[in-house]
Amino acid sequence: MGLQLGLDTGGTYTDAVLVDDDKQVLASAKSLTTHGNLIEGLRGAVAGVVSPGNARQIDLVSLSTTLATNALVEGRGRPIALVLIGFSAEQIQRANLSQALAGDPHVFLAGGHKADAQAAAPLALSALREFIDRVDPQVDAYAVSAMFAVRNPAHEIEAQALISELTGKPVTCGHHLSSGLDAPRRALTAVLNARLIPLIGALLHAARELLLEYRIEAPLMVVKGDGSLISDEMAQSHPVETILSGPAASVVGARFLCNEADLLVADMGGTTTDIALIRGGQPRLNPDGATVGGWRTMVRAVDVRTYGLGGDSAITFDRASRRFTVGKQRVVPLSLLTLQYPDLLADLDAQLSLPYSTTHCAQFVMVHACSPSRFELSTQQRELFERIREHPVAVQSLFSDQTLERALTRLEQRGLVLRAGFTPSDASHLLGLQQDWQVEGAVLGARLLLRYSADNLGITYSDEQAFASAMSRLVAVETAMVLMDALADSQGNTLTESQRSLLKAGMDIGPDQLLSLQARLHLPIIALGAPAKSYYPAACELLASRLISSELAHVANALGAVVGTIRQEQRIAITPDGGKRVSVLFPSGPESFDCLEEGVAAAGRVCEHLAREKAREAGGVEVTVTLDRHDTIVNKGDQSVFFESRITATAVGRPSRTG
Repeated sequence: MGLQLGLDTGGTYTDAVLVDDDKQVLASAKSLTTHGNLIEGLRGAVAGVVSPGNARQIDLVSLSTTLATNALVEGRGRPIALVLIGFSAEQIQRANLSQALAGDPHVFLAGGHKADAQAAAPLALSALREFIDRVDPQVDAYAVSAMFAVRNPAHEIEAQALISELTGKPVTCGHHLSSGLDAPRRALTAVLNARLIPLIGALLHAARELLLEYRIEAPLMVVKGDGSLISDEMAQSHPVETILSGPAASVVGARFLCNEADLLVADMGGTTTDIALIRGGQPRLNPDGATVGGWRTMVRAVDVRTYGLGGDSAITFDRASRRFTVGKQRVVPLSLLTLQYPDLLADLDAQLSLPYSTTHCAQFVMVHACSPSRFELSTQQRELFERIREHPVAVQSLFSDQTLERALTRLEQRGLVLRAGFTPSDASHLLGLQQDWQVEGAVLGARLLLRYSADNLGITYSDEQAFASAMSRLVAVETAMVLMDALADSQGNTLTESQRSLLKAGMDIGPDQLLSLQARLHLPIIALGAPAKSYYPAACELLASRLISSELAHVANALGAVVGTIRQEQRIAITPDGGKRVSVLFPSGPESFDCLEEGVAAAGRVCEHLAREKAREAGGVEVTVTLDRHDTIVNKGDQSVFFESRITATAVGRPSRTG
């Protein structure tokens, strides 16, 4: 019997899961992700599930990752050069293309095509040669995008050939990444892809090295943003396809774990909650392409909605409403902080010995980045950083000197320091729902906050247990709200602030509450992530929805990576060519046919062939292809005029398990 190894390299942890041919999970393990040397994190996770005895039985390895997503969010990537063919200078301002370049070199060349696939001008190859000679020492890769290249890619192909010949460096062409119109967004997607090639290449190199160590002779697959799989070679040349790979894998894993055709998948981490909708057994895809880090790409990806709500969200008292709120800011839980720095318990005790609690009680600040050398800091900012670097400091002690407030804010904005405070995870420790860290730190923090609430005419609590129960209920209500918001948004509706306030007030039942509301969510919910078990039972009760639990929810990403399938699409457009004639816009260039039906038949044959070849290139076997035709007819008075036909071939197969 064969075995399959699923891996997920996330920002914090790397997961591994081993399954057999019957998709039964045999073992799972976690290890910290080692960003400086990715193979170490992979090695730590794999060691927990693979042994010399079973390594040779492994016939498939599949990998999901959030590294590409994180890199785009954090603005990281290698220097590239962008070649724009047939573009105007004004177009670079669209789709945030200028911001994405961030000062990297680019050039506007004559050339490109028109909507009818005919050349707008000859390609300026001599100008391209001059550009390459000037910028090549500064860049690691190139991106090429030409106007209407999806209708005729000839100029992108010519430019790619010349760049490869002169430099030998990776070249990304826009028409390889998307068949959709919108030249600036296609150029943006090409830029991001070129930047990510070295990053994803490093991860794939680490994975291949690890397979050699274990003598695992199996294909290596990678999860795309839409949840399907591609070969490691395709992922290395098209790394932008892996944005949202991690959330997509968790959706596929969740679908496998619960075997429900229709459900909401909610993945709650320390900082955020990701929510996706599955209907008819398939995750909903974003029709506009994935948006990550503010960049609107043309990458086909799972429609995931992300909310700033997690186990490490800051719980603070709002003096205006005289209520506690759960904010979007991530802080270090007091229970974790005092586990790492036990002497801070004395600081919390000292704050309790004061006659009252201050605005910044139960808050600390600690170093988040080891070195501020790449930032220009003022003398005061640098002195404050050095003070905090030695040991976490109570925020209220800093603010006895009001001049330090601005300096601290600046250090936080630059990601050099991080606050610690009371969080949902602390409430879970107080209630015995979580037992990983130091409960005494959570107890002292709760006492300070409940006293602060009473001092400021807020709700009074009998003890820290009552306070923790109220905070747990608050997080459950917020969780129910984001679930409703995500579902409404997926249906094209947006909850207004007044609607949110009414719904929240109706669910947040208290002793003085005059209104209660019962919402009903007509979908089951599967909750993933460590904090989810503390809050989703109550949230699902508020929504009268069924909660699905699984012992393997903590490795859903790695499981989703190994149970996915191959899926590739090919599209060909057909446009009018005078009279009854039509022009079929093949990837190799346009061809004219006498009538629409002849063009459709030819387009269907080529489309099916290319989709099947793409699926095989992606590592698929036993490939089946389905064809879809969509005609666009424009009505002019009492006449119907043919505008365009689009033929789509979808190829689906299983990943190859031959070495």
